Amino acid sequence: METPSAKSSNEAPNPVPRYSYYALSILTLVNFLNYIDRQMVPAVATSMQSDLHLSDTELGAMEAALLVSFTVLAPLFGWLGDRWSRTKLMASAAVIWSLATGLTAIIDHSPLLPPALQTHLPLVELPLMLSGVGIAICSVRAFVGIGESSYSTITPTLIADYFPPQRRATALGVFQIAIPMGFALGFFIGALLDHFFGWRWAFMIVGLPGLITAGFLWKLREPERGTTELRPTQPAAASQPWLRTCWRILTTRDWLLSTAGYTALTFVLGAFATWAKKLLETEKHMGKLTAGIVIGAITLFAGFAGSYGGGRLADWIATKRRNGHFLVCAASSLLGIIPSVLALILHRPLLFLPAIFLVVAFLFANNAPFHAILISSVPPSIRASAMALNIVTIHLLGDVISRSGVGVLSDSFAAGRLSMLAGLARTIGIDPVTEHLTSALLVVPAALFVSAFFFYWGGRKYAK
Repeated sequence: METPSAKSSNEAPNPVPRYSYYALSILTLVNFLNYIDRQMVPAVATSMQSDLHLSDTELGAMEAALLVSFTVLAPLFGWLGDRWSRTKLMASAAVIWSLATGLTAIIDHSPLLPPALQTHLPLVELPLMLSGVGIAICSVRAFVGIGESSYSTITPTLIADYFPPQRRATALGVFQIAIPMGFALGFFIGALLDHFFGWRWAFMIVGLPGLITAGFLWKLREPERGTTELRPTQPAAASQPWLRTCWRILTTRDWLLSTAGYTALTFVLGAFATWAKKLLETEKHMGKLTAGIVIGAITLFAGFAGSYGGGRLADWIATKRRNGHFLVCAASSLLGIIPSVLALILHRPLLFLPAIFLVVAFLFANNAPFHAILISSVPPSIRASAMALNIVTIHLLGDVISRSGVGVLSDSFAAGRLSMLAGLARTIGIDPVTEHLTSALLVVPAALFVSAFFFYWGGRKYAK
């Protein structure tokens, strides 16, 4: 299949209809609301924990529940997205996650709360204790994940049919801008609503806009699959057995190496999204509202610069080097390692806040070029399935682990366990008992190194 970088430099760009830009604006707006809803738990975490007596382990489990349902159902929505109306599926998804977000505020009042759970995690033998309230909220957050799974799986394939290959990374960059903006406004709006009205109203208020925008999604025109490609498209996915389609995707080199690199990056993004605000409050000693505003502002500006800048830079480099998208991904992951360490070990705001800004910018610089690689690695007829398998991989092996695992590690460090890892934290000046969340987040720079390795590997093979 021809990629954007394989296109002749002498060939004029395909004109993009105005309707494609309108559709992109609607899809980006809904993605923006999607990430605001997703970010509500981290934004009001300390208030929820204080009111409902929840541990870090339970907080991480709520985030993991959303992502597990998000991930498990992605193959189903990938299959549906290659066969049914994508705009109708996305509109239905927006309704589901919006209603579930509002329900999060009142589920603890249910008379049918499940019993508490106490067990041990397999392999590592760390304790896992969840209250009935914690399990109930996990269940509701799982429904948020169901809606978001449909939207996230299908939308990039729709954008690929609205925009030709040479404009695709830039279009995806615009779409991906909604991620840092949603994260940022989620932190800010959540902290503000929590401060003035309480955490319950925060969930109920942010769920409303998704119900309104679902109508705009329902009315979007459905483009023909593969209509923007430079070559004739492959046979429709419906003519191939789904398992054969999955095997074809899993054995595609560009898909496999880029997914491996982005899985490690998703691990880092999940840790940041869930724990950054609480880290500022509890171990950097900021107030709740101040922490929400600060982390929101950093995510907004750094995320915008990284998402849009990464897409534009990758498209420009790809006109000169076939492996340009891979190189941008590898460089941004590698450049984020040192700032991530500094953000953890430093305690003066004038020092650790710029470090956090750099980490966020480098994290989001990966989004657009990675999705351009992913979309271009397979034919249009199986792109929704490729997105679905990617979602399964990056979340099950990425932020499902980091969002919940960091909480378990934090509680374990606070209880004086994990002596070997605690010793490592002490060697770089971190007290694992009083700074237990900081110690748990030391997994971040290690994951960034793994991400850079796989993207660089993909770039080397692609260049050959």
